[in-house]
Amino acid sequence: MKNTFELKKGKLVFEEDKIIISDNAKYLKKSRLFSSVLLIALGVFNLMSFFKHSDLHTQWTGSLVGVFGVIFLVSAILVNDQSEIYLKDVKSMKVKRFLFMEFFVIKLTNNKTRQVAGIYNAERLEEYIATISLPNKFA
Repeated sequence: MKNTFELKKGKLVFEEDKIIISDNAKYLKKSRLFSSVLLIALGVFNLMSFFKHSDLHTQWTGSLVGVFGVIFLVSAILVNDQSEIYLKDVKSMKVKRFLFMEFFVIKLTNNKTRQVAGIYNAERLEEYIATISLPNKFA
């Protein structure tokens, strides 16, 4: 029951009891965390400038940038970057399309998600997902 799907940067392999994903998810997660921390720092510096100069424009831009930085930080923390996922830890799997790209989204039992981007043959992957029976699908 070993089935392989090609990605733009890597591959996706389904084995008997696990899914092996080789892509650049670890790099993407680190860059998302770093950029969100930079946004939060920029927002804090703008708010500090507001307290020094009392410019209303810097208050709003600092607040908005800081809030978006916190939102991006939380979303980056909730994304999983494991390269080996056991089927017993999977809640659901589906292929989603967003802005002309296909994403393979795996929801895990620990309320995290693993997203795989750049699937070449999404229709074949959808057909294959329909044949897989998850151990805790109805739990």
